[in-house]
Amino acid sequence: MKKNNLMFLILFLCGLTGALVVLGIFFNKTENEKQNGLSNHYDVSAQNAIAYVTYKEGRPQLFLHKEGESIDAVIAEYDEDTMILDPTFSKDGSILAFVTTNKNKETELTSTVHFYDIGKREITDVFTDSSTITEIEFKPDGSSLLYLSAGTYENYSPITGKRPHNFDVYEFNLNEKSHVRKTNLQQYSIYSLNVAPSGDRVYLGRDDDSDVKTAEASYMVKQRIFEISLDHPEEMSVISDPDREVSIFSFTITPAGNEFIFQSISNPDEGGIFEYELYKYNFDTKEEKQLTHFGEYVSDPVISADGKSIYFTLDRNFAKGSPDYHIYKMSIDGEQAEEIGLPN
Repeated sequence: MKKNNLMFLILFLCGLTGALVVLGIFFNKTENEKQNGLSNHYDVSAQNAIAYVTYKEGRPQLFLHKEGESIDAVIAEYDEDTMILDPTFSKDGSILAFVTTNKNKETELTSTVHFYDIGKREITDVFTDSSTITEIEFKPDGSSLLYLSAGTYENYSPITGKRPHNFDVYEFNLNEKSHVRKTNLQQYSIYSLNVAPSGDRVYLGRDDDSDVKTAEASYMVKQRIFEISLDHPEEMSVISDPDREVSIFSFTITPAGNEFIFQSISNPDEGGIFEYELYKYNFDTKEEKQLTHFGEYVSDPVISADGKSIYFTLDRNFAKGSPDYHIYKMSIDGEQAEEIGLPN
């Protein structure tokens, strides 16, 4: 009798273990599949249409939203191993460019730039490169694309994980189908690529490490906005306030070309969780003004073509877990901020 009970217990435990294994396989999600919701990659056209990227069980989806319409159009969707980065409208709003790149950089570095023709509703592949392309910008005359590309994937330091490195600015001529490397910075990180209205220079964010001589000094480096001539890239200078004690992160330039809207920490000396807000800086008058006061994580400013409005993202779950992004709009002076209702 005891042998029968023991055999029954063994069979029961084996059956239960098998069932749990099957359920685990069925319900277990990879890190890629867990990615859901709105990302912070978006852009606004001259007609105030919004292109934005969301994730559904890890699959990136690119949507086009037009104010006054309750249903958004799905432009593109890819598998859970792919990311969609930096949707960017041409100056007239007729073309939407975007980047797809693989999430797993351990296997290979590859990126493809795509064009979506708004009128024809067609996607074409512009070029594919063996690198990580993070940002793209049209030249004002539409003759070429400028982009940020990282050629290696490695550790920044022994205590940090692997990330794309050796960033530089490149140009792709749309008529000649040719690539030209415009800078020789080989930076660990470059962000917020902006093209001047004149098209002859770019602005970008990076570490201001020109005076760093020791490893200890590198910990004191601030991130600032640099101006670089495309014809003479060796002519590089800090265009943001060189004496600002707090780093500048994501930013954009106004259509007039004389002001920046940028993200920075508003409470650097309080301790605890940092709060990120938007600021406006006029590099003619050298005046700075704080625009937002959410006390959370405000970032990724985009300015409307008429220069009257600022779009931005707000992460309501900053420092608590997975990001919970929402897109907002306010006046250029920081007034009347309101969330934009996106159906997806």
